[in-house]
Amino acid sequence: MRLSNLFFHLNGRILILVSLILLSIPTWGEVDSNQQEDHYSEGVSEFRNFNFEDALAQFKLAVQDREEQYGKMSKEVANVYSNIGIILKQVGREKEAIDYYSKAEKIYQELGESALPNLATLYINIGFLYIQNGDFNTALTYLENSKSIFEKTEQINSPAYLTLLLNLTTAYTQLRRFNDAFNVASELKAGSDNVYAVLSYYESVGFINLRMDNYSDALKSLFSALEYGKSNLGENFYHQENILTNIGMCYLNSEDYDKAFPYFNKSLKLANEKFGQKNGASPAILVNMGMVYMGKSAKASDISRFLVEKRAMLLKSLDYFQQALIAISPDFNEKDWTKNPDVQNSFSNSQMLEILKRKADALRQLAEVETNSGEKETALKYLKNSLSTYEKAIDVIHLLRNGYLNQDSKLALAENEQATYFETVDVATKLYEKTGERHYLEQAFQVSERGKSATFLSALRDLKAQKFGGIPDSLRNQEETLKSEISAYKAFIFNENNKDKPDSTKLGRWQSKVYELEQNYSDLIHLFEQNYPNYYNLKYSDDVVTVKKLQNYLKHRDALIEYAVNEPENGKPGELITFFVTSQKCEVKRQVLNDNYNKEINAFLGFLRNPDVLNTNRKTYSEYARSAYSLYKLLVEPFAREIQGYRLIFIPDNKLAYLPFDGMISAMPDTTHMDFRKLHYLIKDYPISYSYSATLLYQYFKSDATAPRNLIAFAPDYSKGATVDINAIRDGVRENLSPLPGAKEEVEGITKLISGDVFDNNKATESNFKKDAGNYDILHLAMHTILNDSLPMYSKLVFSPENDSINDGWLNTYEVYNMKLKARLAVLSACNTGSGKLRKGEGVVSLARGFLYAGCPSIVMTLWNVEDVSSAKLMINFYKYLLKGYSKDEALRKAKLDHLANADPLKAHPYYWLGYVLIGDQTPLFSTKVPYFIGLIIVLLFVVIGERFWVERRRKRRMKR
Repeated sequence: MRLSNLFFHLNGRILILVSLILLSIPTWGEVDSNQQEDHYSEGVSEFRNFNFEDALAQFKLAVQDREEQYGKMSKEVANVYSNIGIILKQVGREKEAIDYYSKAEKIYQELGESALPNLATLYINIGFLYIQNGDFNTALTYLENSKSIFEKTEQINSPAYLTLLLNLTTAYTQLRRFNDAFNVASELKAGSDNVYAVLSYYESVGFINLRMDNYSDALKSLFSALEYGKSNLGENFYHQENILTNIGMCYLNSEDYDKAFPYFNKSLKLANEKFGQKNGASPAILVNMGMVYMGKSAKASDISRFLVEKRAMLLKSLDYFQQALIAISPDFNEKDWTKNPDVQNSFSNSQMLEILKRKADALRQLAEVETNSGEKETALKYLKNSLSTYEKAIDVIHLLRNGYLNQDSKLALAENEQATYFETVDVATKLYEKTGERHYLEQAFQVSERGKSATFLSALRDLKAQKFGGIPDSLRNQEETLKSEISAYKAFIFNENNKDKPDSTKLGRWQSKVYELEQNYSDLIHLFEQNYPNYYNLKYSDDVVTVKKLQNYLKHRDALIEYAVNEPENGKPGELITFFVTSQKCEVKRQVLNDNYNKEINAFLGFLRNPDVLNTNRKTYSEYARSAYSLYKLLVEPFAREIQGYRLIFIPDNKLAYLPFDGMISAMPDTTHMDFRKLHYLIKDYPISYSYSATLLYQYFKSDATAPRNLIAFAPDYSKGATVDINAIRDGVRENLSPLPGAKEEVEGITKLISGDVFDNNKATESNFKKDAGNYDILHLAMHTILNDSLPMYSKLVFSPENDSINDGWLNTYEVYNMKLKARLAVLSACNTGSGKLRKGEGVVSLARGFLYAGCPSIVMTLWNVEDVSSAKLMINFYKYLLKGYSKDEALRKAKLDHLANADPLKAHPYYWLGYVLIGDQTPLFSTKVPYFIGLIIVLLFVVIGERFWVERRRKRRMKR
């Protein structure tokens, strides 16, 4: 069992440190000798007694006192604002806390040099706020700025600096930057004349090792801390309860439950004695105590006694989790485990999330015990309460995401909580199977959607909110400018760090500039939220498409297949949950996954991505066929009867996002001889497209804009003579890029079919693309790509070089995000444009995603290094079918089938044609002439029938005469 050490450390140890800041260092301001009993002093006194509301009231009165005595822009007023922010954070009112911190920050910045120590301490507290909520990247920005100020003012011997180092250690550790964490911890050891510094050093090293799973080293340091604290500070010393808890965590993660519990028990008693029943440390300790009972195994050999023991231990753990919810919630005191607190009202959202997840899991396991005991009604009760608790946890995830400023922190949250979404979907589908009640099926689908590409969806919501939230164009332009400047300076830092000898002076200057710009950006967004309520409501909505709305959106012959995957790991089986939705029905299927799941995916992708096609033999052919058929049986065959004659829209999950489903085969071939042309690929029967989520497809993958021009195509020149000095070989990459003769043939062939503008050779520059791309309906880019899996925003399209200090010929993903496109289709006919880093819960972070964000609802992208000549022919045929009025998915399907029909045995290999996939909207770009012909035929029929009727009528009249 592996637990989250973040949970205890952030909310036990650091919260107490902030209390130390509040009571001991300049955060509280300097109380004048002639003002000992003012409202400010009363506020300090009330805070020390944990009377937070009374303390707030006193400090708000103190603001008025100090404004009258010192002026509104005085350090004394700013100190009170800072303290109000700290208390608001303590009681869970984080947005208000940030408001007061911002007020204090503006005053300190206005005062300049004289207020730098106060500003440094303020940044510690703001950093702590973001640490507590898990936004470690934003926290690090504030903490590193605080450190710079301390070093500049030469105040590194102050108590505040000690607290800064502890917070920095935590942030670096949680970001898994362990070397940086050890380096900061070593500064604590340097202050060997300070008892608290040495104690904190041992504690910090223990915590870092705990997070690294080095439990023996962690215990060694933590026991050293325990002994040092007792010998130098006596019993019940500063931080003893935290050290005890971390020792317990080492034993808990090592599954030594009998050793773990006594340390948690003693830690809880100390925390309650020091801080009362509702405090920052107790909830985490109570959760750990609950986890001890969840982890323990029942020892009885008889099945009935085993179930009795297991039930008792789970109920005990449930009791501890309920106590933890009481401790974390100021107004919640329900011991009844069927009750949950209001998630909007807690001391810490990150703690609340962890407790709710543990409680939901305990309820889920109790449902399994009762099912195995034959108690179906009791099992159903536990399962329903598990679902409602998981739903609360997901609401907290939404609150956390909305509070994060840093994109990397949002991605990390999605990755860390993907399992929470899956467990919720799993419980909801079980309830649907047990009860047959459709609302559980619909609930399961919506939870699956909430967990799909949530960070990307959040960014698109922000764009929509700015557009429809009543924000003036001048402010929207200001927001775009700030984003562009931040991206530019981050690129400077990225490129400088990639040099053999980075210039520390430049880096320091640019990092300060990024901080300044990000502060300005944060202030601007805060202005949007405060002054434009429609923007706020649109941005922070968590609405996803419902089954009913999706069914109304889907056309008569559309079938959407969405997956939720819990991958098998370390011999433990996984699970696949598949939703099948058409305009008429919605079904769900659950399947167990074993280790073969990963093996089949790896075999399938390994074969397709391998450019060494000449060495394909019967063995590798057979392995590919087996994996392609096996994946088909798992992922598509369960719905084979329902999908006949349908177009398929796949919403993949986790590793499935890398797969071209059209390369799967629906029948196992005779593998005694090779013939790729005869394999029954899925593409032979169905048009196929993809989306990151059904919500994105329903709400966002539509284009309202109309571009004035038709098509623009780029085919750069990669000959060595084209490289100019200003772009002289970045990291030795450009000179090694081979020419792409097929790219020029490709764009020329396309523009013969569809009128458009070609930018080839030296005209195919980044500056021309940025200048003109927003005016075209179709974008076609036939060029090289440079992937950066570790930093996907720095993956780039390689244009022809030019003498321009800003546009260097390398179009980064982050630059695409800052563009405004009106195109209905972008064809990224470059290598790996749909590949990138897989982020669990978010999908593949690729170049293609940037174009979708920039406003293009439909992307044709590549999943590996596509071959130049074959790509050119395939793309020309794709446009030929588009022009005939076919939908994008059908046009791509027909182009691939044409390739297969005309290819020799070598070029029929899937490597040459399978890599292109369509994501997003699949509707036709051009209207077909077929309806006009049908209309003409109908008119002619009416004419013929009318003429016959008239002739027959005249004949009858003549006969009467």
